[in-house]
Amino acid sequence: MFDLSACYVERNREGDYNLHWRGSQPGQRIAVYMADSADAYYEGAHPGEPLLYTTEPEVLITNPDKSIRHYFYLEAESGEAAVLAERQLPLEGAPNFRDLGGYETYDGRRTKWGRLYRSSKLSDLSDADLQRVHRLGITLVCDFRQLLEQELEPSRLSLGHPSQHASLPVTPGSLKSFLDELQSGVIAVDDSAKLMQEINRELVSHQMPQYAEMFRLLLLEDQQILIHCASGKDRTGFGAALILDVLGVEEDRIVEDYLLTNKYLALEENIEQLSQVVADQSGEPVPREVLEPLLQVRPEYIAACFEEIRKRYDSKEHFFETALNLDEDKLAILRERYLHD
Repeated sequence: MFDLSACYVERNREGDYNLHWRGSQPGQRIAVYMADSADAYYEGAHPGEPLLYTTEPEVLITNPDKSIRHYFYLEAESGEAAVLAERQLPLEGAPNFRDLGGYETYDGRRTKWGRLYRSSKLSDLSDADLQRVHRLGITLVCDFRQLLEQELEPSRLSLGHPSQHASLPVTPGSLKSFLDELQSGVIAVDDSAKLMQEINRELVSHQMPQYAEMFRLLLLEDQQILIHCASGKDRTGFGAALILDVLGVEEDRIVEDYLLTNKYLALEENIEQLSQVVADQSGEPVPREVLEPLLQVRPEYIAACFEEIRKRYDSKEHFFETALNLDEDKLAILRERYLHD
């Protein structure tokens, strides 16, 4: 089997693809295929003629059309195979737009590429971004931002896009709410890291109906879903964790996906911008050590969610059925749709 934790695709500055992989038998010949859809790979159809053969663990592939997203199929001489795609989509106005494909589950299956997406707000998408996103075939968009956030920064994606849009406002996790409380003196400046853990616990204790509705919509038909909030890190991070958890992805892999937000968001730029405009209750500038925990994601934040779930529910299955309204039959439908062998 290919080690999916060591297999990845990234674009270089020229927009070409760097593919990296690790198989169970290093040095064997690998056939590399490329297509603009992963469907044929998952349906068992032969992917046609290989783009190239190689015995190396990485390869640079010229991108024939930089406006299209490509998927890669690796087939080793031994018969093992893997589907790969880039984790982060190259969008100018949504740098945290990511695919949840390629994660292995506890029973050895893998999440499909091109079916489950997570992102930050969609109000800053460029015209080129819109064209790239439209080509993804997304059918359901779940917006976890509060209603005021949605009104102030409406999603550009809604203009002419044929997908269903669901407004599912999640109360905690709003940067504006935190800053308002900080400036009014409700929150002391040394509470930001603890607050983020409390916010994540509150997602479990008070916000589950919105996430249950996400799954209800996901089950209505064979959807390609995009979930998002403002920065795509807290409310969306928990939603993505739930999707991966329901599909059977191990908790360690879920945490790895959660932490990728630190890689894709411009943390230093955001800290610099906030430090110039935000003061605490005494009127002093808020120091970096307060803002940094607020703008980052940390393992203990998502761990707080899982801890709260274990505290409130007898088992994972009890949580799925009670909080998310997902019985065994519904779980089986989701796993059939979004996993492959």
